Amino acid sequence: MAPSPRQSKAVPSGTFRQFNHDELSPNPRNPRRLFDRAQLEVLRDSIRQNGILVPLTVYQERNGKYYILDGERRWKCAREISTDPKGPKKVKIPANVVDPPSKVANVLFMFNIHNLREQWELMPTALSLQLLMKELKEDNEEKLAELTKLSPPNVRRCKTLLSYPAKYHRMMLHSNPEERIKANFFIELKPVLDLYDTMPKRVRGTKDRNGLTDHFLSLYKAGKIRSVVHFRRVLEARDYLSEDEDRYDEFVGCLQTFATSKQYTIRKLFDPLIAEDKSAADAEELCRDFLKRLKRLKISHTVRRSQLRKLLSSIDAYVSKLLSDLEG
Repeated sequence: MAPSPRQSKAVPSGTFRQFNHDELSPNPRNPRRLFDRAQLEVLRDSIRQNGILVPLTVYQERNGKYYILDGERRWKCAREISTDPKGPKKVKIPANVVDPPSKVANVLFMFNIHNLREQWELMPTALSLQLLMKELKEDNEEKLAELTKLSPPNVRRCKTLLSYPAKYHRMMLHSNPEERIKANFFIELKPVLDLYDTMPKRVRGTKDRNGLTDHFLSLYKAGKIRSVVHFRRVLEARDYLSEDEDRYDEFVGCLQTFATSKQYTIRKLFDPLIAEDKSAADAEELCRDFLKRLKRLKISHTVRRSQLRKLLSSIDAYVSKLLSDLEG
């Protein structure tokens, strides 16, 4: 369902006026919920010296309050400066007052700002996308990408984050960047959780999907998962070993250990499986190439036989031993 002309209309230009910080309130629908301290401090120092150079955009609701459409960081800094007991300087906030937008136009306006300026964190973006999906009754990724100007892959990532329960959303929205769990952890984890859903219950122990998520979070915080992209090694091992029943059983055993133990890293469990299978694949390719080239030479009746016989005997002995080992 496409937005109505009124919903998609750009926020109109309005009248200009000056505000005190306590006359304005944050936009309750602002998708940008995370304001990192270091960036705010740089902006605050600039405003302390030069004032607010770029006017905010605000609108007035029926309750008489003015809400910020654009410029919440500037407003936060002005409020800090104006309420600082060591610095009695009051900062006037210039703003353009515009007509109140509809709920959808409000969020689309914020998405437009997002694409013109620095990136938002992905979880706040996902929550805003969720609001649009609900209001417009739209789930098509291409249409949502066109509306928000997000890329289709980012729309898919947002929908992945929305598939997690709210308690994990709060971890991605933590106000302290040091405590905040990056959205990429949950994005990379989801295919692994999906894989466990296809496994026998014994593989995950007593854990449900949220229990597995909590387990892998504890491994991540403990440094056992050093990079979230390491989750891909689990899927890579599955793809390599899926056609070999014995090796696949070994892979399932590693999955069970990964879900029930806190002692192993992903790479320690799954890299040997991948490396061994890659070595076997390389050996197969080498054998095919060797046989093909040797047959092409047609050397059955060559007169230079002595050295060739020694080399072929060495190859024969090694291959016989290798066959015996592989049978074992």
